[in-house]
Amino acid sequence: MSEYERKQNVESLCKKLSGRQNFFKKVNTIQEAATHASYIVAYNIDKNNKALSDGEFVKQCMLQVCDVLCPDKKNNFQTVSLSRKTVTSRIEAIDKNLTSQLESKIGQFKFCSIAMDESNDINDTAQLVLFIRGVDENFEITEELACMRSLKGTTKGCYIFREFQEGLLTLKVPITNIHNITTDGAPNMTGKKSGFLGLFNQNYPGNNAVFLHCVIHQDALCKSALNMKPVLDAVVKLVNTIRSRGLTHRQFRDFLQSVQSEYSDVLYYTKVRWLSAGCVFE
Repeated sequence: MSEYERKQNVESLCKKLSGRQNFFKKVNTIQEAATHASYIVAYNIDKNNKALSDGEFVKQCMLQVCDVLCPDKKNNFQTVSLSRKTVTSRIEAIDKNLTSQLESKIGQFKFCSIAMDESNDINDTAQLVLFIRGVDENFEITEELACMRSLKGTTKGCYIFREFQEGLLTLKVPITNIHNITTDGAPNMTGKKSGFLGLFNQNYPGNNAVFLHCVIHQDALCKSALNMKPVLDAVVKLVNTIRSRGLTHRQFRDFLQSVQSEYSDVLYYTKVRWLSAGCVFE
């Protein structure tokens, strides 16, 4: 084989190798983009509280739109996996990543505060929600939802304290860094012996955390300190009269609409900690 033939043979082999490398590179790029798109859709499904099976519906819509706008790219859209099982695994991976980021942030906190509240969801299951706010050595403030814990059975202070401890242990929050805890005014939270406040001070006597009421419940305490019963009783009776009669209720809503009122209806007054009587007055 002459030198020229050997040179031609080497160039041909180099071109084939380059072509194969570009092919695999292109395939990997498409697969990475499809995986990224799958994570984006799964994140939005979870963020908007949609059913996990909606991913298949979203993919069907994407393919139909692709047929109209860019039919030559349909094969790329076909590679986006959005089955129920895939969406579930994507959401679990996102959850682990966000938890890891939050743990990393918490590890940098020099001081932090906790806001917590306990109330029932639509299934009458007591839920304890913890929010954390902290500042690092660069004075950067971070505020996030730390965790939500379900309370089975009663909501005594000991059970709230136990879930509080387990929630902080999961996120590796140092107790020594907590300098403020904000709660509502319920006895199971503020009780000095068997309430959360008392149990916290008993288990961590060296921690001088400041306990405060949250803003909403400060309004509730203010309302309970004032003699609003005569006014509130009249308003509640008027609201109940309007809402209990279908014809009167419809006529009242039509009246509010005719005068272009800021409010379109009246609210029932419920004696629970997280609602304010001010909403009914408005």
